[in-house]
Amino acid sequence: MNIPEKLIELRRIMDRENIAAYIISGTDPHNSEYLPAPWQQRKWISGFTGSYGTVVVTKNEAGLWTDTRYFIQAEKELVGSGIKLHKLRIPGAVDYPQWLAEVLESGTKVGIDGFCMSVSDVRNLKNALSPKNITIQEQIDLLGEMWFDRPALPVEKIIRLDTKYVGESAGERIGKIREFICDNHGDAMLFSCLDEIAWLYNIRCNDIAYNPVAISYAIVEKDKAHLFIKLDKISQEIEQQLAEDGIELHDYHHLFLFLDAQNKENTYFVDTNTCNYAVFNHLAKKFEVHEIESPIPLLKAVKNTTELEGFRLACRKDGVALSKFYYWLENRLSQQPVTELEAAEQLTWFRSQDKEYVSDSFGCISAYGPNAALPHYSATPEQQSEIHPKGLYLVDSGAQYMHGTTDITRTMPLGELTELEKEDYTLVLKGMIDLSMLYFPKGSKGCNIDIVARLPLYMNLRNFGHGTGHGVGYFLNVHEGPQSIRPDLKNQEMLPGMVTSNEPGLYREGLHGIRHENLIVCQPKAVNEFGEFYQFETITLCYFDTSALLIQLLNQKEIDWLNAYNERVYQEVSPYLEERERIWLRNKTKAI
Repeated sequence: MNIPEKLIELRRIMDRENIAAYIISGTDPHNSEYLPAPWQQRKWISGFTGSYGTVVVTKNEAGLWTDTRYFIQAEKELVGSGIKLHKLRIPGAVDYPQWLAEVLESGTKVGIDGFCMSVSDVRNLKNALSPKNITIQEQIDLLGEMWFDRPALPVEKIIRLDTKYVGESAGERIGKIREFICDNHGDAMLFSCLDEIAWLYNIRCNDIAYNPVAISYAIVEKDKAHLFIKLDKISQEIEQQLAEDGIELHDYHHLFLFLDAQNKENTYFVDTNTCNYAVFNHLAKKFEVHEIESPIPLLKAVKNTTELEGFRLACRKDGVALSKFYYWLENRLSQQPVTELEAAEQLTWFRSQDKEYVSDSFGCISAYGPNAALPHYSATPEQQSEIHPKGLYLVDSGAQYMHGTTDITRTMPLGELTELEKEDYTLVLKGMIDLSMLYFPKGSKGCNIDIVARLPLYMNLRNFGHGTGHGVGYFLNVHEGPQSIRPDLKNQEMLPGMVTSNEPGLYREGLHGIRHENLIVCQPKAVNEFGEFYQFETITLCYFDTSALLIQLLNQKEIDWLNAYNERVYQEVSPYLEERERIWLRNKTKAI
C-alpha cells in the first residue's frame, strides 16, 4: 500500500470502531527518540523519516506535527501523501491536542495506543479534549491489522561493559537507586527508558540502529533488581554476571504478570514523563504510585573520571579518522566527483578501522550545497547529490566506541566560495568559539548561556531554529538529557562532568547550510568572592578550515583560540597519520 491507500484503510477501521481521530505517536513503549523497527509506525503511515513528530488522522484530514529541524524535510517527504505539515516551536503554533479540540465534534472518541504514549502526553491530550466531552479509547493498535509485514522484536545478544570502561559496577549503580528509593520512602521504582536501563545494569545491545540499547524494562526494589527482556538475548555467561550483581531475569512480556504477583502494599515510583500510559495504568490499579523524576538521567549525565577519559580517547580516534577522510576527499575530488553516500560510507570505513569501534552513533548527514540547508538531511541512493570541488560541504557524524560516543559537525570549503558563504561560515564559527571560551557562574542553565553562541548571528540579523547543545551518552544514545543549551528553559543547571555538544548553525534554503560542532565538557574554573565559576573543555579534535574565514569578523581572542585549537589538533592527531597526511594536516592547521 502507498500512503494514501494506508490512510483509506485506516479510516475504514476507524469508522468500524467509531473513532473520530487516531493518533500515531512518534515513539515506542520506552519513549525512545530513535525507534526499533517494530515501532516505526509514524514512518510507516506517513513516509516521514525524521526523529520527532506525531501523526493524527481524522475522517477528513491527516496531519504531521514536527519542529523546526524538520520543516524542509517534512515538506518534501509528505508530497502526495495527503498529510499536511503542522509546524511546532514557531509563533502561533497549535499542537495536535488543541487542534483536535477545535476540529472534532463534542462527544466523539479519539483512539491511541497507550503503550506508545507517555503518561504526561495522554494527560495533556485529556486536558485539551475533556471540555468538549471528547473521550480517549486507550490501548488500541489500529495499525496492527494493517501492517502485515511488521518486523518482530530484535534478538541481538546483549553485552556487558567491564568497570575498566564505565568506572562503576552495576551493583554500585543499583545501590544509588536504592538509596534514592529509601530517601523518598518508597519500595520500588520502575524504569522503561532504554538508555537508563543500559546505564544502570552496564548492558549494551544493538536493538536500535546507532543506539546500543536493549528493549527492556527494569524494576529496582530494596533488596532485589529485575530485568525484563527477551531471554534468548542473554547468554549463560551474561546471566551469571547479572546474577552476581543481584539482577533477576524475566521475559519482556511478563512485566504485568510480575506486577500482579507483588504485594499490593508496595509503593512504586514512576517517572511519568517517560513511562508509557498502559504500564502506568496497570501499576496504578494495584499499587500506590508516586510520580517522581528518575534520578538516572542526571546520574549518567555527570560522567566519572573513567568515562571522561574514554570520551577523550574516542574524540582523538575520531580526529584521526576525520583527518584521513578529509585528506581522501580532497584528493578524490581533484580527480572526479563523489556522491554524498559514497563520502559517508568512506568516513564510516575510516572509523571502523579502530578495534573498539562498534557502529556510527547516528546516520551520517552528508550534505553538499543546498542539501545542507536541511539540518537533518539524509541522502538516499535515489536522492543525493554529487560533491564537486567548489562551495560548502557539511558532514554531521559520530561513532560509538566501547569507551565513548562522538558527535561532530564540520562544514568544509571545497573550492571557490561566495562572500555570503564566507560571512555565514565565519559568524557561525565565531559563535561556537565564543561559547567554547565562556566562563559562567555555578547554577547557570543552558538557556542562560545559549545567547553567547547566537549573538554574532543576532547582531547580523540571523538565527537558527534548533538547539545549540544536547547531552551525549557514554557509549549510549548520542542525544541525552537532562541538560540542554537552547533559548527556552530546560530546568537543569550545567554541572562539572557533563558532556554537551556545541553546535550553532545557519541555513539558507536553496543555497547552503552551515554548522560547526564540537563536544565540550563542563569543568570547574575558579572560586572567589563572587562565587564559583565553570568553564568548558573542548574534547573534539578536528581542524577548522580557515580558508573560508573573513578574518575581519573575528576579534583577537577568537583568532587566538582558533589558532591554539588547530595546533592542538595537529599535535594530538598527527602522530597517528601517514607522512603525506601529516604534511597535509600541518598545512590545514597553520596559524592565521
